[in-house]
Amino acid sequence: MKTSRQLIVLTGLAFATFLCVSWNKNEKTTKKSKTVYDSIFAVSNADLPWADAPAMDAYLADLNGGMPGKLQRIPAAEDVLVQKIPGDNYHLLLMAVYSYENYAETTVTVDNGGEQLTLRDDGQAFDKVAGDGIFTGKIYADVKEFAKAAVMMYKSNLKDKQAQFYNREILSPENCLTGTFNPEQFEKNQAVSIAALSSASTPLLDSVRNNCIFITDVGVVEDPTRTWNPCTQTGNIDGPWTFKTIMKNLAKTSETDPTDAELSAFVMDWLHNWQVDKEMNGDTVLARTGINEHLIQPWLEKSALAGAPEGQLDMQYAPFKLTAIINRFDLRERAAGIPAGEGRYTFCLIDPTCTDAMQGTVVVEYGINSKSICDSLQNWALRWYNLKDLTLGSPEYNAALQDITDRFTLWGTAPGREANLILDAIRTNEIAFAPEDGSIKRYEFRQFNLATSPTKAIVQRLVEQIPQDKYNAQVENPDVIAMVTWVNNNGRAVKNDAYVLPESFLGGHSQILGEPVGLPTGIYHWDGVATKRSPARISNTTVRHVFSRNTCTGCHAGEIQTFFTHVDPVFFGSQATLSGFLTGTAGRGGAIDFDNIPDNDSMMVRDAAGRGGVRNSLRMFNDILRRAKDLKDFVFTPPCTLSSKDGQNVFAIRNRLMFSPLNSVH
Repeated sequence: MKTSRQLIVLTGLAFATFLCVSWNKNEKTTKKSKTVYDSIFAVSNADLPWADAPAMDAYLADLNGGMPGKLQRIPAAEDVLVQKIPGDNYHLLLMAVYSYENYAETTVTVDNGGEQLTLRDDGQAFDKVAGDGIFTGKIYADVKEFAKAAVMMYKSNLKDKQAQFYNREILSPENCLTGTFNPEQFEKNQAVSIAALSSASTPLLDSVRNNCIFITDVGVVEDPTRTWNPCTQTGNIDGPWTFKTIMKNLAKTSETDPTDAELSAFVMDWLHNWQVDKEMNGDTVLARTGINEHLIQPWLEKSALAGAPEGQLDMQYAPFKLTAIINRFDLRERAAGIPAGEGRYTFCLIDPTCTDAMQGTVVVEYGINSKSICDSLQNWALRWYNLKDLTLGSPEYNAALQDITDRFTLWGTAPGREANLILDAIRTNEIAFAPEDGSIKRYEFRQFNLATSPTKAIVQRLVEQIPQDKYNAQVENPDVIAMVTWVNNNGRAVKNDAYVLPESFLGGHSQILGEPVGLPTGIYHWDGVATKRSPARISNTTVRHVFSRNTCTGCHAGEIQTFFTHVDPVFFGSQATLSGFLTGTAGRGGAIDFDNIPDNDSMMVRDAAGRGGVRNSLRMFNDILRRAKDLKDFVFTPPCTLSSKDGQNVFAIRNRLMFSPLNSVH
């Protein structure tokens, strides 16, 4: 779909203002502070309150569980600068910059394994101006070694410009931040930015994102020694990446594998969730009776023909195809007890006739059982990172990948845990099970977790971070006003992705209630009402967007132009296509890349609610690239180097300051 001439003009104007904007903190900003730092990316001009204290305290306490020291839940720094100290070759001044709306405290503490650095914005010690948003501290560093590394990165970056990210969005596709480190100014003892300095080349990042982040290559996901094809009955039914093996490890209660009958009952209990109506937290979850016709009955019939006892599912006919193996190291520190992020499998459903994929996906998400100390995180990151040097889909690559996945898939990988592994969630997204009763068929999301008592079972739970559908009626009623009031009152926490939606809002399912892609205002997203100054209107454009993007139904629909699935269902022999949010290239279903440039490695979306004006209406994404840069940065400068003095610790501290745990499950 082509954009109009008017939209193209709008896009051009947006680029001019969106890429490099001046920082205007508030009326307290001084001229002196602007001369030190004059080009910060301010998210918006609203001055929104923090989340209510009890909710935020509880969230911070949860984040800190099992981790050393006190973990500050603060937003990522918008820039990091360094400055030489005349006559001192073993110290630097380091400055983290925050807009006042994003962070209004007086100190920032970097804490990792007991190594602490406190930066101040109170006019004390090395801080020049109190309250100017520039947090300053003195750090140990070999200044000559740092300068050598920084200049090398600077020269490399001038030749190989890379996009920069803030809160998952691409800030600069070309040259806004790259090059802001100025060697001459640094030698003159002036403060210079190091935010964009990168040690990675584009070819390196390409190999990382292809091999280490989101793996969909057919040579991997259809490896006959590790996967199974239920249509041709070929492969290895007991392979490590099969639906059978994954369910078997979830069902296990001892060293002994469950019997075929026990495994069938375990899976059938899970599928039964779609066969009955439920009330969950006041939310009516209606049965999706299509599961009987399209999945359960055909599977039972094939099993019976193969000799299975009546009512027993034979796993060799499980209608699931592996489409992706996913590294979510970028989710590290998101929740207590899983400091190393997640590993995931995505399966799609296969039609009973074995001729096509059905419109439905199952994502199995595992927490990584790793200690929070930097050496453990570094070793885990390196396992993924080293895949870049192997040929995708080769025997060597697949064996190395299995060595990684075995560490979170197998029963016994989390000793001391009641389930002996860490299943964060199973999430489903389907329209295939919608009843054929004449009603409008909707894509529906559900979430499941692993219960261990009274027996092991996959049980349906409230869907995280998504309000019940009734809260998105986009009319001024008590439900919508209640949701919008909470969002507005917690606007800063939402914007900084540091919030947990109260359980009272959550439901047992969530549906996409409109068109997923297309022109703004006619596509599904989370908003409230359009009327300004209404108590049912989310008041801030960026807050509205982040809140909507963090819901499954917003993320899988109009908020980022996703046609229902980020990993598209495909039949055997085909590689799954991915959404534009993930790849930077528009996905299926008529998704619109609003810059109308398909090969620039960025997916531009226009505000789904038609809000924001020229400056804030356009956002760009390429989340696989963001995850690749995050993994590369961690491997090159892990937090273990915080206490070193060789110059690399400067970049380690920068990475720590500019990293903020993602709150979204996507």
